[in-house]
Amino acid sequence: MSNNNITCEIIKRLDMFEIFENIFGYEYKKKKSSKYGRLYNTPFGYVWVRYDYKTGIYFYTNLDDGLDNGTLIDWIQNHIINTKNLGLVKKYVTENIIN
Repeated sequence: MSNNNITCEIIKRLDMFEIFENIFGYEYKKKKSSKYGRLYNTPFGYVWVRYDYKTGIYFYTNLDDGLDNGTLIDWIQNHIINTKNLGLVKKYVTENIIN
């Protein structure tokens, strides 16, 4: 899939559990998680990730910083590429997550 074919909706629906564990390598805190979401220990603090069954979108909340929350797009912009640029998010996703 090329950068031009991937949409924001596709990115928001990518499995953040899988991405956090297997691509980013964050520690999954199984005992502190539930059927409603998963807790991860990341370099940026403890992060709660949940899946919204109504919309099919994954969301995160940084428990150490209440202003840091959103979708996978926000996570990549805030913690991976460190800039608000959807073109770079799409490029990152196609090169590193969907390859």
